[in-house]
Amino acid sequence: MIFAAFIILSSHISISQESKLYEFSASKYLMGTEFEITAVHTSIDSMKKAVYYSMLEVERIQGVMSMQIGTSEISKINSMAGISPVKVSYETYSIIERSIEYSKKYEGVFDITIGPITIQWGFNGDRPVTEIPTQNTIDSLLKQVGYESIRLNSADTSVYLELKGMMIDLGGIAKGYAVDRASEMMKSKGINSFIVNGGGDMYISGYKNISQNQKWSIGIKHPRLDNSVLAVFEINDMAVGTSGDYERYAIINGKRYHHIFDPKTGWPSNKSESTTSIAPTTEEAVILSKYYFIQGFSVFTESREFEGVVVDSTGEIHTSQNMSLYNIKLSK
Repeated sequence: MIFAAFIILSSHISISQESKLYEFSASKYLMGTEFEITAVHTSIDSMKKAVYYSMLEVERIQGVMSMQIGTSEISKINSMAGISPVKVSYETYSIIERSIEYSKKYEGVFDITIGPITIQWGFNGDRPVTEIPTQNTIDSLLKQVGYESIRLNSADTSVYLELKGMMIDLGGIAKGYAVDRASEMMKSKGINSFIVNGGGDMYISGYKNISQNQKWSIGIKHPRLDNSVLAVFEINDMAVGTSGDYERYAIINGKRYHHIFDPKTGWPSNKSESTTSIAPTTEEAVILSKYYFIQGFSVFTESREFEGVVVDSTGEIHTSQNMSLYNIKLSK
């Protein structure tokens, strides 16, 4: 079985007669996407228990960090923007603190204060996007975007947004974090061979068949051909992050608009069709995939830390130098 970014796999239980290993898969809609966990083990009951608690962990994180949930800690921070600090859990404080560090490292291309832009465009809403904002509207909202205006107080783990109208949107990092936490939960329950897949952002642990040292096969979805993959590679004990202009998008007046925004312009980035990155954690992989998606192929060619695949704005496929180590095969 090939696990492809943004391709939903059916739930199933199967057994390998040779190794006596069962494969169990289950999925649930969480954090605005399909979360799927597939595991391989000798005990179906052990896998079911591990998957159950891992999904609960993702659901818990959603309740704490989603800006769409009014009772979440992020919503409370946003509601008090420009008014007063909000004391939050150490977990939420820490992910915001890490987000600021990512923003500094990646020159503001990643910025969790993109919230006002996200809301304006509406790709995370229930209704289809049929209109694009005016440039004047975008320019006005950009005044409320800027990670430099987040104030953290480690003494009481409080967060303060200095400007009224500022909004934190952790959509660019929380899903990767949730995948990592679910993966830790799987391991804590004694399951070490699995994939946690959150809408194309995934952590791959162990082997599909440990007796044969068979690694998991991961497919990269073709950004323009439905139900097709453009490449397949093999991996274990690493994370994969995928960003693409095909998951949430609208074609308006013949032009494609999507949900991955450049925080510096307020518009969807048009330099890539998709980017897939490999990193030690899903959180890191997600950040890298978004950074290189927004920056485009020219920055990818200059990078020494990026491992993965970029499909540029013309549809041309570019792979990093070391992808051959993952036995990558491009589709014809």
